[in-house]
Amino acid sequence: MLKYEKFIKAHAQVEAWLRNRPLHTRRKFAGNLKRFCEAVNVSPEEWRDLDKSRARDLTWQYIQPLIAEHSSVAAGALTALKSWFRNLNGEQLPFDSGRGGKHYFHVKYKKRATEHIPNKKEMYQIVDMASSLRDKAILLFLFQSGCRVNVLEHIKYGDIADQLDQDTITLKITGRLDHKLRGRDIPYYYTFVNGEGAETLKQYCKLKHKKGIQDKPLFYTSGKKPISQTWILRMVKTCTKRAGFNPKTLSTHTLRKSFRKIVRQTSIDDDDKEELMGHVISGSREAYYDEKDTGLIMKAYQRCNFSREIPHSETEKLKAELEESRKKHVGLEKRIELLEEFIKKAVKPA
Repeated sequence: MLKYEKFIKAHAQVEAWLRNRPLHTRRKFAGNLKRFCEAVNVSPEEWRDLDKSRARDLTWQYIQPLIAEHSSVAAGALTALKSWFRNLNGEQLPFDSGRGGKHYFHVKYKKRATEHIPNKKEMYQIVDMASSLRDKAILLFLFQSGCRVNVLEHIKYGDIADQLDQDTITLKITGRLDHKLRGRDIPYYYTFVNGEGAETLKQYCKLKHKKGIQDKPLFYTSGKKPISQTWILRMVKTCTKRAGFNPKTLSTHTLRKSFRKIVRQTSIDDDDKEELMGHVISGSREAYYDEKDTGLIMKAYQRCNFSREIPHSETEKLKAELEESRKKHVGLEKRIELLEEFIKKAVKPA
């Protein structure tokens, strides 16, 4: 068991606080709370039971050296600590952290390379660099459904098991699968996977889910645990580098943006575009949108072309082969006609 998991198990309230959070958030929050408690020599429960001002002062005492180390590290730690303290009756640490306030500090993040959002051709170049059927299924799933990466950490085999005989697989994305929906007042939305994405997913399930265990993670590690967001990010960057692109310019969220690029360029209703992205439909339009009509939403999705582009040279080659086949077919028909005429003459009575 990992150190932060031992820490969680040792504190029932901490376990309840982190129970429904994504694995990445669970690890970060628990790690920050554990380090803080060890540094100030209090238990999580003791610290949260302190007077709010005293709890704040202990927090600031711990945070200040982190700011000197790196402001983004301090900001991450403070987010976790505020979340844990607020968990008690909704109270908040009384920080005066407005711009220029006593507890304000400017967060400096590392400068990132300019993001590159792959087009469809580039996406398939990345997909073709996958080293296993599972990795290919993951890349196609992210690209063709537009799901946030945390969905892959929570989705079960049972969520799609009854659709593996269909051309288009319907995904009902709820707050259980995508935790970000919980804070956006979106109970669920629908998206889909079809074509090469659906076929690859079917092959993967046929190979890796032979026993048909409904509650088993759809994508899992060799240890049978759900695949982590960190591992998926590493895999995406590896495939990106193999395809000849700069891995610093792509992330798992970039694949969602590639999905958005194709949806945006398709001639479908704007509300359908927002629904497929899992966004809130603005204004009064939401009241008139039927998010339960999966048939209409599926038709909108199917108009979005996620299939591979056939190179021009390959197209010309196929045209030539088709023309040659047509000529052979015409030649055979003429030979059949001549043969039938010959038979008729041969059996004609004297």
